Amino acid sequence: MIILFYISMFLYISTISVMSTYVDYDFWARLIVGKTFFQTGTLLNFDFQSFGPTRQWFDHEWGSSLIFYGILDNFGETGLIIFKIIMNFLIIFMVTKIILLRRKHLYKDIKINPIKEAPLNILFFILLTQSMLNIINTTVRCQVFTFFFFLVWFYTLEKSRLENSRKILWILPVTMILWSNIHGGCFTGLGLLGLYIVGEFLNKKPVKHYVIAFITSFFALFINPYGIKYVYFLFHAITMKRPSITEWQPLWGKLHFFKFFKFKIWSTCTALISAIILIKKYNRIQKPLISEKFKNLYQNLDKTKAIVLIVMFLLSLKTIRLIPFFTISAAIYLYDDIYTKIFNKKMSNVLNNIKEIFLGILILISFVYTMHTIKIKTTVRHLPYLEAEFLKINNLKGNLLADFHQGSFLAYKLYPNNFIFMDGRYEETYDPNQLNRLKEIHIGPNWQDEFDKQHIDYIILDMKSEGMLYQRLLHTKEWYPAITGNKFILLIRKDKKIINPKLPPADLEYYDKHKWETNINWR
Repeated sequence: MIILFYISMFLYISTISVMSTYVDYDFWARLIVGKTFFQTGTLLNFDFQSFGPTRQWFDHEWGSSLIFYGILDNFGETGLIIFKIIMNFLIIFMVTKIILLRRKHLYKDIKINPIKEAPLNILFFILLTQSMLNIINTTVRCQVFTFFFFLVWFYTLEKSRLENSRKILWILPVTMILWSNIHGGCFTGLGLLGLYIVGEFLNKKPVKHYVIAFITSFFALFINPYGIKYVYFLFHAITMKRPSITEWQPLWGKLHFFKFFKFKIWSTCTALISAIILIKKYNRIQKPLISEKFKNLYQNLDKTKAIVLIVMFLLSLKTIRLIPFFTISAAIYLYDDIYTKIFNKKMSNVLNNIKEIFLGILILISFVYTMHTIKIKTTVRHLPYLEAEFLKINNLKGNLLADFHQGSFLAYKLYPNNFIFMDGRYEETYDPNQLNRLKEIHIGPNWQDEFDKQHIDYIILDMKSEGMLYQRLLHTKEWYPAITGNKFILLIRKDKKIINPKLPPADLEYYDKHKWETNINWR
C-alpha cells in the first residue's frame, strides 16, 4: 500500500499548497535579480532601487532567483505553484525514504520487510505537515531548497552510519556547492554534520570520514560568484541578531506566545512520548543501583539521535524559523516509536489499508473541491497594490517610505519613478543601521529628527501596525492622505499637491492579473 500512501500524500500536499496563494514579500526582489541575470548575463552586487545608504551586495539566494524567474517567465504563476507542490512533496518523500532506511536497519535481525510490514501512515504525516504549516506553506520561498537539501544530507549521513558506507559521503560537498549558491541555510547542513560527528564519537564509532566530509563541504562554500567575501557574509548572516523580524522571534516569546498551537501541541506530545519511552527503558534495566541503571541507559542510547533531537528542539524554541528542522528530525527518529505505539497498535494490515483508502478518498475530494473553489493563481491582496497603482498612473516621482516587508514589491512595480527606503534584504544590501532608522521613524522618541534626514516624498503605511506614525504625520499638517485601501494608506507631502488625480481601479482581480508587470527591463 506504499503507492496508495504516496498518491494520498501528493493529493494532500497539493490541496494545502493551492490554498495558500500569497506571494512572499521578498519574492519580488528575487524576480529582479533573476530578470537582470537573464537579460544582462550578470549578477547584481548593488541595490539600484533605494534612495538610502547601501553597500556591496553578496546575494546568498542568487541561485533561487534564477530558478524562480525562469519558472515564472516560462510557465507563469501556475508553474510556480506546481513547483511548490513538487518541492513540498519531495520533502515528505525524503522523510519517508530515511524512515524506511532506518526501519531496514532496526528490524534486520528479525528479517521483516519494512515496507510490507508497516506501510507509511498518512495520519502521521498529516500531523507532521500541519505542525509546521505556518512556515512551509507560503508561496515559493528560497528556504524550501534548504529543507530539501537538509534531508538529502540527513539521508546520506544515516545511510553512511547505518550501512557503514563511507563512499556515499561525496554527496555532501557536491550538493554543498549547489546549496550554498541557492540559499544561506546551507549552514544547517554543516550543523547537522557537526552533530553527527559528536554523536558518533560518543557512540565510540569512527568519525574521521565525517570530519573529512565536513572540511571538504566547508571549502565547497568558496565556490561562488563572489569569492571569499561571500563566505564571510554567510557567517555574518547566521550570527546576526534580528530583534525586529517576526519569523526570527522565539516560539514562546511575547510575539508568538499565543500562536503556532499546532506545533506546540505536536512537539509537546512528541516530548512526552519520548520521555515515556525512556522511562520504560529505564525501568526494564535489571540493576540494583540508580547510577548503574543510568549508566546502562546511556550506554544503550543512540547518542547521535539524542543530540540531534535535543539541539533541534532547542533551536525551534529559539526561533520559529527553525521549527521545520525539529519536526523533520523528530518524524524521522521517532516514527517507529510513535507509529507502533499509537497509529498502528492492535490494528491489522487489512484495517490499516481500509483506513488509508478512506483517507485517500477524503483527500481526493478535498483536492477536487479546492481546485474548483480556488484557481491556481497567486494574489497581492496583502500588499499595497492600490497605493502603488495610484503613484504609477499619476506619474508621481520621488522617494517612497514603506515598511521593509512591502519594499521589494513597491520597487518592482514603481521603479524608476520611485525609489524605496529599504526592503527585506536588510542584512545583505543596506547600511547596518538602516533598519534601526526605519524603526526609529515608526515608533522612536526622536522620530522627527530621523524623518527629516531622509528627504521623503511619499509614505505608504499599514494602518494597523504603523498607526503611531500616521497620527504623528497628520499632526504635523505637512502631509495629507491621498488614497486609502483595505489595509494601507498613501500619504503625500502637501507641497506635492495633485490636481485632479486619476483614481486606480478598485477591483483586486485587476491587480492580480497585472501583478508581474514591471518597468525594470534591461533590454
